[in-house]
Amino acid sequence: MLGWTYSLGRIFLSLVFIAAGIQKFLDVRRVATMIADTRIPIPVEVEPYLAGLPRYEAAGYLLAAIETICGLLVLLGLAARWGALILAVYTACAIIFIYPVWMMSGDAVGPNLFAALEQLAILGGLLLIVAGGSTGRPVDGPPV
Repeated sequence: MLGWTYSLGRIFLSLVFIAAGIQKFLDVRRVATMIADTRIPIPVEVEPYLAGLPRYEAAGYLLAAIETICGLLVLLGLAARWGALILAVYTACAIIFIYPVWMMSGDAVGPNLFAALEQLAILGGLLLIVAGGSTGRPVDGPPV
């Protein structure tokens, strides 16, 4: 019973990232604006390597690719631990850069705190996949 419930959880968790990645690909300019508005530093020096693509737009494509590719890795169970680990780091960065509730005050705290807690819950699920891989079995120890 644990095997199919673990697989179902892995599928549901990965669909969040696949859907978000596809959405980012479809509206990368909005993502670029959001990245620029959060003041995430992307050095101007990278632009010559981007074939004329603005740096924040390139970052939008990169984020979309990370979410989609790593989400597919977790979904298909191919290098699920690596995909989940990359998504865990990605999610931790989202908490730090997008929802820094420790730096907010007033009305902004409530909705951002809830969003940060949602991201924290997703991070927890990703860490469970890092621990259990595609089968739910830990790296060391008996099968679950």
